[in-house]
Amino acid sequence: MALKNRKQIARAFIAKATYNIDTTRALIDRLKISPPLRRICGWQKACDVPHESSFSRAFKEFSKSGLTQIAHANVIKKHMGDKITGHISRDSTSIDAREKPMKKIKAVKQKKKRGRPKKGISQ
Repeated sequence: MALKNRKQIARAFIAKATYNIDTTRALIDRLKISPPLRRICGWQKACDVPHESSFSRAFKEFSKSGLTQIAHANVIKKHMGDKITGHISRDSTSIDAREKPMKKIKAVKQKKKRGRPKKGISQ
């Protein structure tokens, strides 16, 4: 794999994590159909996106060199600095609810006489 694709592939892996894309194949498909994402990663045309095997080799090299840990540490250092986040947000809104469901009111049915009605009597 050419060294010129390392930066683009690293950006693509960050996009994969950011957009929660499950597989490298899905990432490549997304890069080929999304011009803005492809340009952010550094490729102009869909045919410029490397093959899946190139992504696999690059990922193996990135994991050996610890690139993901270094990138994560730099992001934390840049955005958080030396701050410690130690707050908890809780919702204390009261919710009206019943412990037991209300009993259903049954409709009272009128009893009908069994059998055939007499002639001349309407019901």
